[in-house]
Amino acid sequence: MKRLFTTIIILACFFCKAQDHDLKVKFKIDHVTVFLDGAQITRQGTVSLKPGVSMLALQGIAPGIQEQSIQVEAPAGVKILSVSFNVNYLEEIKASEKIAALLQEKIQITTSLAQEKSLEEVYREEESILKTNKSIGGTEKGVPIEELKKAMDYFRQRLIDIKQQLQVTDQNIRKHNERILKIDAQLKELSAIKAQPVGQIVVKVSTKTSINAGMSIKYLVKEARWFPSYDIRAKDIKSPISVTYKANISQHSGEKWENVRLTISSGNPLQTGAKPIINPWMLGFNNTVVSNNSATIGMIQPDKIYEATNNMVRGRILDDTGEGLPGVNVIIKGTTIGTVTDAAGYYSIPLTTDATTLVFSFVGYKTEEVVISGRNEIEMQLSPDVAQLSEVVVTGYDDDQAIRIRGSNSVSRQLSGRLAGVETHSPRVKKAIVATPVIRQTNVEFTLDELFSIDTDGEHRSTDMVEYELDALFEYYCVPKLDPDAFLVAKLMNWDEYNFLEGEASLFFEGKYIGKSVLDTRNTSDTLSLSLGRDRNVMVTREKKKDYTSRQIIGAYQKSTVAYEIIIRNKKSEQLTIVIEDQIPVTTDKMISIDKIEDSDAMYDERTGLLKWRKQIGTGQTKTIHLRYDVRFPKNSVMLLE
Repeated sequence: MKRLFTTIIILACFFCKAQDHDLKVKFKIDHVTVFLDGAQITRQGTVSLKPGVSMLALQGIAPGIQEQSIQVEAPAGVKILSVSFNVNYLEEIKASEKIAALLQEKIQITTSLAQEKSLEEVYREEESILKTNKSIGGTEKGVPIEELKKAMDYFRQRLIDIKQQLQVTDQNIRKHNERILKIDAQLKELSAIKAQPVGQIVVKVSTKTSINAGMSIKYLVKEARWFPSYDIRAKDIKSPISVTYKANISQHSGEKWENVRLTISSGNPLQTGAKPIINPWMLGFNNTVVSNNSATIGMIQPDKIYEATNNMVRGRILDDTGEGLPGVNVIIKGTTIGTVTDAAGYYSIPLTTDATTLVFSFVGYKTEEVVISGRNEIEMQLSPDVAQLSEVVVTGYDDDQAIRIRGSNSVSRQLSGRLAGVETHSPRVKKAIVATPVIRQTNVEFTLDELFSIDTDGEHRSTDMVEYELDALFEYYCVPKLDPDAFLVAKLMNWDEYNFLEGEASLFFEGKYIGKSVLDTRNTSDTLSLSLGRDRNVMVTREKKKDYTSRQIIGAYQKSTVAYEIIIRNKKSEQLTIVIEDQIPVTTDKMISIDKIEDSDAMYDERTGLLKWRKQIGTGQTKTIHLRYDVRFPKNSVMLLE
């Protein structure tokens, strides 16, 4: 009886074991959503399941995925029992085809270089032997003329041959060295790193019947990102402004995205989604403010109006060997405004009015933050990052509402857009491109209809997403106290309806590139101003009028009168509108008084002393603005009034 019971147990265990099925599967990457930091990968595939429990090992996964972000979807009838992730260090993800080809070429050239150097060594050794063995015959006996002539001819011809061969060898060595340097530079630009081990996702499922199950697996990778930029074109001052919204995408996740549906999202799942909590602010004598969870909590900031600025920071990013580092991300901290370094490591980035810090990041190097502090040139040397990737909190992201629309094969790709908190509207787009903004819960998304391929090389790829036409008001702007030139300014109307993020903008006017600026979407105004450059046909001068300038002593005080004349001349062939700004001093000292005498009907802000004139000036016309004010202060004081 005992033997029979043991046999039954063995058969039962064998039967249970027979119900477990280990399957190695490879699901193709079907869809990628790229965030400002990180990307969600979606793999789709079909697997044949037998009744019982199956262990599905999804191979070819990048080792650096965020394990807590893994989501598995299966059809009805398939129960997901567990999901795990592990790394197989015995296998490695192959380098990209471009990197592999460059490495192979470098090996071949290095081999050829070694052969050329060996040949050079042989020729130089032969040359040395010939030069050190010049004697012919013995010292006691002369050499017949004919033999001497033959020997000299031999030496001469052989030395000529050796010199020619050395020239060819030296030239080949130089060419090989130059090619190796170029390959190394290209490998650096492609962010070539050592091969990574392969990760795999193991999914344990059970089913009661045989089924061909279509399954979906989603997970988040860290080494991927995008940032926005814009091309802003003004044909002339009578036409609308054209704004091309662009995405600059890079990824170094270890997985190649080949022919995938690509969605660009303004979300950032690598950033914590926990709301801040304000703590009690305990106020007492001789104490400091208690810090809160967030540096800005408890602080009330005055409203600011942000406009595009031409302030720039330039510089170069170096690696740990002192060479220029291409492809480095340069971001204004707290914004999505960014750029990348060129092949020699140089960059330039326009600044917002509140920019304080630049963030430099690159694969394999430590991220550095540098305070700008009024500098217009910043050079930075990055250090290799040997630390482990820190774990981050991942907030949920649901892309079930993603919408795709049909597109064309034009360079500017069609897409769908969604924005939280904005009612559905119909932005005016150019005929070549169609976009349909749709309400989205927490972010803006654009799904490109054309399939995309992006290698895991860290290289930045820029793609046009959508092009809008915006109504604009054109006028000139001048502050003659600071700069006598008049700047053409385009004021974009209702810009906040177009789902823009803040980003670098390349400006084009009348078909010419005129420089960079910033599209700062944190502007709380309905109108966004962009400077389109200087116009020499609008002349503005500011002169001090000596006839009205005086200084008087009145008792214990002295009174100074200051007068200026601002002259604007329009040399253009059409009427223009120009805004002139100037100022008079302001004071909080009771011993100093300031009286405005004449301002030619300026808009005057008593709090700041700012004066503003808006003038309509016809073709060939000249208009004059008069400014005069008195300053009264103690006579023994020194006062700077210029």
